[in-house]
Amino acid sequence: NMKLGGLGPDYETIKEKVKKMKLQKEYSRQIKEYNMKNITVVQRLPEKPQVSSVSRQKALEYAKKIPRPKTFITRPSDQEVKEFLPQAPAGTSLPRIPSLESLWSRHEKEKEVVAAFKALHIL
Repeated sequence: NMKLGGLGPDYETIKEKVKKMKLQKEYSRQIKEYNMKNITVVQRLPEKPQVSSVSRQKALEYAKKIPRPKTFITRPSDQEVKEFLPQAPAGTSLPRIPSLESLWSRHEKEKEVVAAFKALHIL
């Protein structure tokens, strides 16, 4: 009376496993309902002790006394900026600067080169 394995699925064992799983789910549902009905007071964890404000005040006072690092970037004062940038009165032109003259001549030459390229349809 020995049953040998076959090539197809064994429906009898699958039915037994499905039945067992259904019973487990039903049992867990009943336990969950029972627990939900019987839980009246939820115990809370004790609150954390608050840090006293005295220690915070001490820390803030200490932080105020620490010297701040010095920065290397210094901004020029308003007087230095005014001395560096001369302002001309309204209606007068600024005096010619030699470097400005050289830049202007370079600009004119480059404009001529660009015009030549445009004439040759390169640009």
